[in-house]
Amino acid sequence: LKLDSLHLEINQTMLSSFSLRLVKGTSTGLGSCITWNGPTAKLSTSSVLERRLGKRVRSTPLRKQLRFEAGPWWKKPDIIMTAPISKTHHPESQFKESENKFLEEVNCSSQSDFPIDMEDPYKKEAKMCVLCPRKYTIDVSPSYKNPKLLSQFVSPHTGRVYQSHITGLCTYMQEIVEREVNRSRAAGLMSTKVRDPHYLQDPTLFNPSRPIKPNPY
Repeated sequence: LKLDSLHLEINQTMLSSFSLRLVKGTSTGLGSCITWNGPTAKLSTSSVLERRLGKRVRSTPLRKQLRFEAGPWWKKPDIIMTAPISKTHHPESQFKESENKFLEEVNCSSQSDFPIDMEDPYKKEAKMCVLCPRKYTIDVSPSYKNPKLLSQFVSPHTGRVYQSHITGLCTYMQEIVEREVNRSRAAGLMSTKVRDPHYLQDPTLFNPSRPIKPNPY
């Protein structure tokens, strides 16, 4: 028989199986077909994916499982004393009491070297602003009716409220002071500083809220 052609046909409807068809022919033109249905196979798009799928279904041989259960090669079984000397009663040391007494004396003499429980001397005190209510026994909350207190946070030259980096107030109290200053001015209890019209066109040389100008050099 002469092998004329070899055809590989993959069944598209059933991806879990494939068929291989061999067509054999003779010189007279008569031929016969042999069809072989192989075992279930999973089709993959690449050789790498095919190897990965093969690793997933691969099973560990029994000899390797037994070797894993036995543990590492360097692990030896526990030593069990079987010699007669292991069953002999050994007396306790006659210096045990004197040694314990000596250790107690050493511990008592070294008590002064142990650290003392005390507060941290380098711990910084909690920062509190000038108008913090926890700092005073009486109520010193800023009010628009108290212009003498509010005037301490206002510049006598510009009439503007100093910012928190000068007043030292927290954000909460700084907002209250600015609000009460505006209310006191609206009520006529505090004066409002205005610039003379003759100097309205003067250029601004510095920020009045931050009078300290850094040295550029």
